[in-house]
Amino acid sequence: PSDDVYLDAENLSVTVTGTTGGDFEKLDVSSTAAVTKVTDTIDTTTVTLTATQSVVEGGVVTYTASVNHKVTGSDLVVKLANGQTITIPVGESSASVPFTAPNNVHNTNLDLTNKITNISGGNYEKTVAVGEPVTTVTDNPATPDVTTLTLTATDTVAEGGKITYTATLTNKAGTDLVIKLSNGETITIAAGSKEASITIDAPSDDVYVDAENLSVTVTGTTGGDFEKLDVSSTAAVTKVTDTIDTTTVTLTATQSVVEGGVVTYTASVNHKVTGSDLVVKLANGQTITIPVGESSASVPFTAPNNVHNTNLDLTNKITDISGGNYEKTVAVGEPVTTVTDNPATPDITTLTLSATDTVAEGGKITYTATLTNKAGTDLVIKLSNGESITIAAGSKEASITIDAPSDDVYVDAEDLSVTVTGTTGGDFEKLDVSSTAAVTKVTDTIDTT
Repeated sequence: PSDDVYLDAENLSVTVTGTTGGDFEKLDVSSTAAVTKVTDTIDTTTVTLTATQSVVEGGVVTYTASVNHKVTGSDLVVKLANGQTITIPVGESSASVPFTAPNNVHNTNLDLTNKITNISGGNYEKTVAVGEPVTTVTDNPATPDVTTLTLTATDTVAEGGKITYTATLTNKAGTDLVIKLSNGETITIAAGSKEASITIDAPSDDVYVDAENLSVTVTGTTGGDFEKLDVSSTAAVTKVTDTIDTTTVTLTATQSVVEGGVVTYTASVNHKVTGSDLVVKLANGQTITIPVGESSASVPFTAPNNVHNTNLDLTNKITDISGGNYEKTVAVGEPVTTVTDNPATPDITTLTLSATDTVAEGGKITYTATLTNKAGTDLVIKLSNGESITIAAGSKEASITIDAPSDDVYVDAEDLSVTVTGTTGGDFEKLDVSSTAAVTKVTDTIDTT
């Protein structure tokens, strides 16, 4: 049998069916057949894929599979890269399938490619796929295809963090698409991609109350090769939250001043005031106001006279802080100013003695010593009646109570007069002891004899 492309290997069997002549007395003809095995030689059949050369977007592309020898045995099944299948029936040598060309969103014509991925059936010894046809999909200018570009961003970030901006297309870019943003940044979506991102620094961490919403939009584009690019006007908004940073408000003062001199209290911040003036209240009742744009301010305070020999330590501190637009403020410093004595003008403290005005004999008399200034140390006061009164350091007054003359049957009403006879302690620059006596009228109680 002749060489062909089909699977048809066979055994050829031949027998003797009759004889004539030979002049034999008897001719015994063997019934055994003469058998020859005919093997296939492997011949190649070509399966060729062709396609419509050009079509308008949305039109029909016809894919045709053809063989150079008719199909035998079983249908020839040809699978394509686009997922379609072409079946050539037995006895035929070609078949076709239709394919709808996609819309082309780009200005440049689209090249649509395809190829054979698998061949089965057809009873061929060997098949080879040929052809990777290219169909040019041309634009339909009457119906431009719209591609939408949107911009998104990180929803929330702490100041000093990172913000990611993402540009997204509804169709792949035909060429690199460069997108300009309202914050001065750019995003480039590469040809063949639908999305790209950039990451930038959020506003830096600071000490001020300045949480904000950052709104960024697309301001322009170049490239991309789109028929029509619709840029969304919706802004990408990121909420930037405050991290709580501490600002220190420090109080300082003049270290030493003569009594009656001026102590300068200064409040300083380590970051300039913004938003509103910073108001600093002091324990001595004064207020220091640091204006917007400044970092310190001062107030004067007149040092009190020091009635004691020992120098006076004048203390102060911050009791309240408001304004300044700071996230958090902390007060630092409790300055001490030493108020020294002015020996040219000694300060006078007066000591007076008073007593119960009237008491019945046998009653109680209270003597009270009073200072015009607090004692620096314990002040011991000796009285003319032999008693003593002690005014404690830091106090201005003290009292003692003693018995009045005892009750008797005699007419002996009298005035008891007591004076200060001496003092020790108190630490006063100058103590003026009043010479006025404390007088108590002691009245008779009527007793019967």
